[in-house]
Amino acid sequence: MSDLKKPDVEEIEKIYDHESSDVQLIVNNETVLLPIPSEDPKDPLNLPPWRKWAILVIISAFSCSAAVLASGLGLIFPMVVRDYPGQELKANDLQTYPTLFMGIGNMLSLPITNVVGRRAIFLASIVLLIVGGMWCAYSQSLESHIAGRMVMSLAAGQSEALSPMIVQEIHFLHERGRKLGWFIFIQNFTVGIFFFSETYMVSAWGWRWWYGFFTIFNAVVLLVAFPLASETLWIRPDAATEGVPNASTDTHLNELTRVTTAHGNIIRPDIYGPRTWRSDLKLFTKGSRWSTVPVFYLDLLKGFCHPTLFWLLVLNGAYLGLYIFQASTFAGVLLKPPYSMTFNNLGYVQGAQILVCIGFLPLLGYGSDLVIKFMSQRNNGTYKAEYRLLLLIIPGISTLICAIIYGQAAQYPAEWNRLAVAFPYNFIFFGFLGANIVGITYGIDSFPLKAAPVLVVICAGRGLISFGLSYAVLPSIAALGYDGIMNILGGLTAGITVLAVPLYFFGPYLRRLGRVYYGFGESKTHHGAH
Repeated sequence: MSDLKKPDVEEIEKIYDHESSDVQLIVNNETVLLPIPSEDPKDPLNLPPWRKWAILVIISAFSCSAAVLASGLGLIFPMVVRDYPGQELKANDLQTYPTLFMGIGNMLSLPITNVVGRRAIFLASIVLLIVGGMWCAYSQSLESHIAGRMVMSLAAGQSEALSPMIVQEIHFLHERGRKLGWFIFIQNFTVGIFFFSETYMVSAWGWRWWYGFFTIFNAVVLLVAFPLASETLWIRPDAATEGVPNASTDTHLNELTRVTTAHGNIIRPDIYGPRTWRSDLKLFTKGSRWSTVPVFYLDLLKGFCHPTLFWLLVLNGAYLGLYIFQASTFAGVLLKPPYSMTFNNLGYVQGAQILVCIGFLPLLGYGSDLVIKFMSQRNNGTYKAEYRLLLLIIPGISTLICAIIYGQAAQYPAEWNRLAVAFPYNFIFFGFLGANIVGITYGIDSFPLKAAPVLVVICAGRGLISFGLSYAVLPSIAALGYDGIMNILGGLTAGITVLAVPLYFFGPYLRRLGRVYYGFGESKTHHGAH
């Protein structure tokens, strides 16, 4: 959107279902900008494209490091556990507790970001990730190592909820899928590179320098983030967030006017003042009052009780739990006879996630936005959040098939090839990415005024579920075998995914339920200032 000239802004008729949050996305073959941007140059929606890309890359770099540190220990775990002889069972806590503390980190930090801003908490999370990495690198006992990973995971949790929150706050609804797709792509593509190289890194330097490398990496991210990762929290009227035109705003009593991509937005530095580096470098931003923090937790509790959001967290928890089960076991399976892979070659298995990301971006990133625009055009330009659910078809089918194959190949290695472990492992990772992007976009689009608690419900909730599932890895293998537990987890995940079919038809009614009876149709945060 250009700020060089005043565009010809087109007012269109109000076509909005307040109770279900259906919005008019396409008008006269033009895409409507949702949320409605303000005229203030400091509005994050008015950031220039290069700045939005810079923020997206910074967020992705932080999230990449957080993901590797919290979830990437499985690949090098056989090397780590050698330093703790006789404590192999307890050492499994190094892999299981991070998912729990990532969820706790989400619950603690996100409501505070509504008060002091996203920037302060994001920068603090990078610092805490650095501290946690140094703690683990210099730990002298298994207990200290576990404690360091707990602290580190509190910061890493921001990669799950705060990071996508920032990405969606600087982009419009019609581009949200592909921008979140780019975020997930950059994050996991880089994760794949690190996974590919970490076996060589640990073989050459030892696992302590694995933490040391990412501590240095995060220090560099912090240096880049401080000047470029500007504040993205912006208190805008509910009507602007939901795309209701011709509604009076709280500021300057202006009327909101729907604008399209063809015409752009009005930028008025003469009224609001220009965006400056001084304003961008502010550490804290005045958002909501501290009194809204209990309201956030009340919304969070209601979110866990809402059928749609509960399904989304169970869906994401099932996919993540399935992936974590594999991530915790595939190295041990492939290192043992008859597969007998070398430790360094495990990096090729994990590094194949690079190929998964290359397929994910066009299919589930750009594909998400193409699907909603196509379906909206078929529906007279009206967008329904349920269109996002169509993206679950491919991940759902591939995950079920691959879960069964992985279980058989792990339980009966003499009858299978090592590719029967490697391919399902990466395809189930693809399934998790699909559930992740569907969960985030569908949840936010369903209740845009409650984006923060929605993200915590999904991300923290799935962390708690996956913690419970992954904590039972060793006992379940002993009791049921790889094939038994993968059949159960695969069938459970498939059954939860199939519930998307009735949700596609009844979702609008559940959204009305949330907005009318759960209070998800009002933000209660408009007493803040910038």
